[in-house]
Amino acid sequence: MTDLFDHMAAPATPASTKASQVRPRSRFAALSAREILLFAGAAATFVWGAWVTKSVAAQGSGQQEFVQLQLQGIIGEYLQAQARSNADEQTAARQTAVFMAALDETVSGLSRSGKVVLVHEAIVGGEVPDVTQSVKTAVYAKVPRPQPAQALGAAPQGQAARVEQEMQAFMAANQGRQRDGKP
Repeated sequence: MTDLFDHMAAPATPASTKASQVRPRSRFAALSAREILLFAGAAATFVWGAWVTKSVAAQGSGQQEFVQLQLQGIIGEYLQAQARSNADEQTAARQTAVFMAALDETVSGLSRSGKVVLVHEAIVGGEVPDVTQSVKTAVYAKVPRPQPAQALGAAPQGQAARVEQEMQAFMAANQGRQRDGKP
């Protein structure tokens, strides 16, 4: 296939005219002023973002420390001791509320001091200092531990045996039933 313009001759121009018409192009000659400004703005934004990231990372690295706390263990231990005490229901509820407030205050104090408190169960791997014992000590300095009820002879063993018998009787009576009460 031939080109339509192959048969036409190129206009004759002197060599000096051709050389004056061909100019070397600048690197930015193909870019408009708007494109150059956009590129400069993007570069400035990138540099600013890197500086901010570096500043925030440097600022935060010295202020926060991760620590773990066995919160479930502390609460469970207190509730077991409270259940074994001879306090009536209202007194136990009031004492438990005071204990929970003291625990919350102690954990909040850790947070205010720049520590990030992680619940022990949330730690998958790595070394994170455990502050459970120091939190227990601080809380029990504010709130007394519940004291177990005074036992008369073999009463606790008799009570435990009675509870075990009741549980066995309940299990035997409900054997084969589902949760909704249907067989």
